[in-house]
Amino acid sequence: MSADQETDVPVVTRAFDSAVLTRLQEAQTAFLDAKLADSFEKIDLVEGELVKLPRQMEQVREDQVQNKAGGFVFTVSDETRIRRFLILGTASGTYYQSSKELTLENAKAMIDIINAGNAHTILKELGEINAANRNPKMSPLLFVLAITARYHVHDPKKAGADETINKYSKYISEMHRAAFALIPEVCRIPTHLFEFVGYCEVISKSTNNADAKTSTGWGRRMRTAISSWYTTKTAEKLAMFLTKYPQREGWSHRDLFRLAHPVLNARNSVERLELEQIFRYAVKGDLLPRKRLLAADDAARGDIKQYTDVQLDTELNSRNLDLIEAYLKLKHEKSEEVIVAAIKKHGLVREHLPTDSLNSKLVWETLFDVRMPMTALIRNLGKMSLVECLDDARVAQICQRLTDPEELRRTRIHPLTLLIAKEIYGRGRGDKGSLTWNPNKEILKAMEAGFYKSFSNAPVTNKRYCLALDVSGSMCCSVAGSAISCRNASTAMSLVHLHNEPEVKCVAFCDELTELPFTKEWTMQKVQNHIDQLRFGATDCGLPMLWAAEKGLKFDCFIVYTDNDTWAGHVHPFEALQQYREKSGIHDAKLIVMGMTATPFTIADPRDRGMLDISGFDSSVPSIVAEFVMGNI
Repeated sequence: MSADQETDVPVVTRAFDSAVLTRLQEAQTAFLDAKLADSFEKIDLVEGELVKLPRQMEQVREDQVQNKAGGFVFTVSDETRIRRFLILGTASGTYYQSSKELTLENAKAMIDIINAGNAHTILKELGEINAANRNPKMSPLLFVLAITARYHVHDPKKAGADETINKYSKYISEMHRAAFALIPEVCRIPTHLFEFVGYCEVISKSTNNADAKTSTGWGRRMRTAISSWYTTKTAEKLAMFLTKYPQREGWSHRDLFRLAHPVLNARNSVERLELEQIFRYAVKGDLLPRKRLLAADDAARGDIKQYTDVQLDTELNSRNLDLIEAYLKLKHEKSEEVIVAAIKKHGLVREHLPTDSLNSKLVWETLFDVRMPMTALIRNLGKMSLVECLDDARVAQICQRLTDPEELRRTRIHPLTLLIAKEIYGRGRGDKGSLTWNPNKEILKAMEAGFYKSFSNAPVTNKRYCLALDVSGSMCCSVAGSAISCRNASTAMSLVHLHNEPEVKCVAFCDELTELPFTKEWTMQKVQNHIDQLRFGATDCGLPMLWAAEKGLKFDCFIVYTDNDTWAGHVHPFEALQQYREKSGIHDAKLIVMGMTATPFTIADPRDRGMLDISGFDSSVPSIVAEFVMGNI
C-alpha cells in the first residue's frame, strides 16, 4: 500500500514549542539594542570577518548611487559633470581611480550627453568657462572640444530616408560646425592648436565605425578650420607664434600646413608679400631675400611686378621678418652680447634663445627688462632667483604686477596657476629637475595676495558660514596634475571666503571633526602647516552639520570641500543638513559642495534647492557662492 493510500492513519498535531527560539530572541533583542545605540545599519562578512557597515554605505533613496569608496551618494547633473571635467580635469586621477580610468569615464560621459541630445550644454559650458578664464588647465577643454568636433563624423548625404536619423545627422553636423567655430577663441596659441589636432585624430580613429578606422579626421571642415586659424592672424602674431612655438605635442606648423593647405586671400593687403614670406618660413624653415633688395636682373626674372610699391616696402621694412631672421641667426650663437642686443632690438623671449644662454644673469636681466610676459614671469621666478638677477627694483616690479587685478585678468592668470607657482617657488626647488634657489619673501607675499585677487570679485553677503575641509586620506591626490594636493587646495580655497566674509567658522573632518583656529590674520603657509598636522582617516561628510546641531551653532551656509567619497558616517550628509535645519530653526540653511575631483558623485540632494554643487577651482567661485547664498540662483 502506498503512502497516499494510508488515509485512515490518524495525524497527531503538536503545538509549536517556541522555547527553542528563546535564546535567539534574547540574542536578537540584545543585538537590536546595540545597533540602536551604535547607529549602524548593517553587518556584513568581509574577507571572512564580520564588520559593521556605516549607514552611509546603505542606500536609503532610490536615486542614490554607490561611489568608489562604497558609500551611497547622488549623481551630479550633466551641467555639473561637464563643468567639473572642464575645470578640474583628470590628470591626477583620484584616490580610488587612475588618471586613465577617470579620463575614459569622463569621455564616455561626454559622449552619453551628446547621444542624449545635449551637445548644446557641453559647448555652452565650454565657451563660457573659456571666455571667463575659469579653468586652470587647457587640456580638458581641448579634449572636449575635439570630441564635439570629431564624434560621429559622417556624410550627411548618406543619412538615408529615416526622419529620426536625418534629424540626428543634422544635430551632429551642427555640433561639429559649432565646435570648429570655437577654435579661434579656445586655441589661442599654437600649443593649444597642436594639442587639439592630436585629440581630433585619436577621437576620429576611436569613435567612428570599422570602415572609418583609417580616417584621421582631416575632412573638409577640419582643413578649413585649421587653415582659417593661420590665415586670420596678423603678420606680427604669426611671426611670434611660429618662432616661439615651433613644435609641441609631436606636431609642427609644417605638419599642419601640409595637412590643411592654408591659402592666403590677401592679394590687396598691405601685408601680402610679408605674409607670403612668413608662410614660406612655416613650410620650408627659411626666408627669401627681400624683393626690394634683388638685383635688377633678378627682379626682372621674378614676379616682382605683381606686388605694389606699398607691399614691397612693407616687406623690406618688416620687423616681423627681422624677428624670424634674428631667431634663425641665434640658434647656435654663443656671444652673450649678441644675444642681449637681439633681445633688445626684436623683443625676443626665452623660447627664442639658445639653451646655453639661459644660465646668463645678463640675459635674464634683459629678458625681464623688455617686459617679460606675465605667464613667463611666474614660470621663471625660480630661475631668475637662481641666477640672482632680481635686485630690489625688479622685485618691487614683480610684486606690483602680481598684485594688479587688471593685469591678472588681462593675462588670464588663473588662481590655481598662482597657487601652484607659490608652492613650487616657496620650496626653493623645481617640481622636476635639479634647480634650487632661495625664495624671496616679498615675492611669496605678493603671490599669496595675487591668489586672492585673481578670483572674481563678489559682494560681502554678511551671512554666517561654516567652512568644512575634508582632510581624509582620499584628499591626498593632486589637483590637475600639479604639486598641490586636494587637501591643500581646498584649504587655500577656503581662505578666499575667510577673507571676504565677517562671520566664518572653519572645521576639518575625516571620521572625526576638528575645530580650526583660523583667522583672517593667518597666512596661507601657517594654515597649511596646521592642516598638515591633522590625522588622516575615513570620510564622513555629515559631520559638519551634525557637529553644528549638537553645539547649537547658527550657520546660514555650510561649504564642504570634498571629493565626495564619503562612506564612514551613520547619517547621510543630506539627512544631516535636514536635521540641522530642524534643530537650529534655520529652515533655509544651505549646503554648497565644493567638488575637488572630476567624478560624477555629490553629497548634495538634487531635489533640495538649498544644496548646490560647484567645481572646486572655478575662478568664479566667490560670485557663485554669493549669488546662491543670497537666493538669486
